Amino acid sequence: MLADARAGQSRVTVLRGEAGVGKTALLGYLSGQLAGWHVARAAGVESEMELPYAGLHQLCGPMLDHLDRLPAPQRDALATVFGRSGGAAPDRFLVGWPR
Repeated sequence: MLADARAGQSRVTVLRGEAGVGKTALLGYLSGQLAGWHVARAAGVESEMELPYAGLHQLCGPMLDHLDRLPAPQRDALATVFGRSGGAAPDRFLVGWPR
């Protein structure tokens, strides 16, 4: 997976398991192998289930300084979601999948 990522190929891995089996430790190790890369993480929290865009805030909040690099429709939608501009809730497809 790391070799593919270094070669510019996208990969996704889902880690599942009981608490304490080492999922976070494994991700920490892999992150350490990717010098100069940015690793984005989010953790599902049941108490945040009812909060709109809670996972998006965890995942994208640290990257908001790059918001201007997105096409205008997605940039404006995310600016609204993150409270940087006012307006009605944006279309979920504008928030979830940049074109």
